[in-house]
Amino acid sequence: MTEFFELGRISKPQGIKGEIKFDAYTDDLSRFSYLEQVYFLREDGSYEAVQVLSARVDARYAYLKLAGYDDRNAAEALRGVMVYIDREHAAQLPQGAHYVRDLIGLDVVTQTGDVVGKLSDIMQNGAADVYVVKTQTQGNCMFPSIPGVVLEKDIPGGKIIVDEERLREVSIYDDI
Repeated sequence: MTEFFELGRISKPQGIKGEIKFDAYTDDLSRFSYLEQVYFLREDGSYEAVQVLSARVDARYAYLKLAGYDDRNAAEALRGVMVYIDREHAAQLPQGAHYVRDLIGLDVVTQTGDVVGKLSDIMQNGAADVYVVKTQTQGNCMFPSIPGVVLEKDIPGGKIIVDEERLREVSIYDDI
């Protein structure tokens, strides 16, 4: 089964020929210059492929011309629609980087095998991602994903291994 990632949201029509202004969820807008297709999520849960006829970018937004959307009214109907990309055509990540989607739900365990909980969210808001882990007894545990705290991300094994001592030093709990 093909997996899909949120690529961004259509913010509004751009001009009168069906082009759309696109708020992309990526730091690298240059990828739109070679994007051949995107997907819309249908009500039945399936994904509909839509050909990208042209793309241009500025410092903050991508502007796409999609097949079948030839005027402003057609583009207006897309306002607020989420756009997806399949895993095969998603941006290649550098060595050691992972998609958030691949990490959410992993068990977080110490190097001695003690279970901390399950990774429930990742807050991306600065120098380091903050992992939010749902624990069995202490509510949420939050800690920065930095070297020394996170020792290994074993996606095939379904776990993130953390240093127990460093975790105690940097974690914050919001008790239930």
